[in-house]
Amino acid sequence: MTGHVILLSVFLLMTSCQGQLDSRTIMTYLQDEGLTTLSGFIFGTGLDGLLSNPNAPAMTLFAPTEDAWKKLASNELVGLATNSTALKFVLQGHLVDQVVLSQYVRDQDTKTNFQGEQVRFRVYPNGVKTVNGAQLIGKDISLANGVVHMIDDIILPTEYNVGEYIAQRDSDFKDLFGLLVLGRLFGVLETGGPFTLFAPVDSAFDAIQSTLTSLVSDRDALAKVLKHHVVADDWWSVGLTDGMVLTTLDGGNLTVAIDSTGVRVGGATVTEADIATSNGVVHVIDTVL
Repeated sequence: MTGHVILLSVFLLMTSCQGQLDSRTIMTYLQDEGLTTLSGFIFGTGLDGLLSNPNAPAMTLFAPTEDAWKKLASNELVGLATNSTALKFVLQGHLVDQVVLSQYVRDQDTKTNFQGEQVRFRVYPNGVKTVNGAQLIGKDISLANGVVHMIDDIILPTEYNVGEYIAQRDSDFKDLFGLLVLGRLFGVLETGGPFTLFAPVDSAFDAIQSTLTSLVSDRDALAKVLKHHVVADDWWSVGLTDGMVLTTLDGGNLTVAIDSTGVRVGGATVTEADIATSNGVVHVIDTVL
């Protein structure tokens, strides 16, 4: 049997075990469920023809909720609504040309989306599953031409890797950028990964000027401090839990604390979370670790 036949057989077996297959297409399901923003965007880009075809090869749509679209800044939303080419590219990033059943998703799994790029899954210790940082919510919706998973965020193309993101945001990370270069870690954050970087803003370095002076004169010690801000793998905020311990690139540990006041990592407060990059995620913090 070919790979596609095996996939289809598994898909049909699963749906028969879970109940009768919903005979609606993906497009009909989206309309029936009141996902008006997503449905309108799909119609606007011509993708409705594919998603309305009951005989199309089985696919998976990671469908943003209405609330997910509201998370976008107004200029981002308007930019997509007025640029059908960019919008279609974004929507294709939510489509995979095979059936993906959530119970079979494993941590670090990757699939190829309709952009021809990899989407990456994380399965965290707290049971949360994400695809490129967006959380999978609800159950698998098995339809005539594939599966729909609801997600709580929009999967947007990423312009920068972790290193490039720090370099281009010099209003906040001028000190961090210079120190990463001096500590010989910038190249690693550009080419390796996936990583999670807890990135101190410039004001955090201003608070430790005397310590910083001695670190700059000792590049090995500086590298160790910088590596204490980097964790292997992409730890999106939904995967963090109170009391969990993350191991940093220097071999040290960072304890996560979560309460009504927010999220702290190693004693530093996370002031901006879940900045997506092509090789990981950045969380902004207010203190040097």
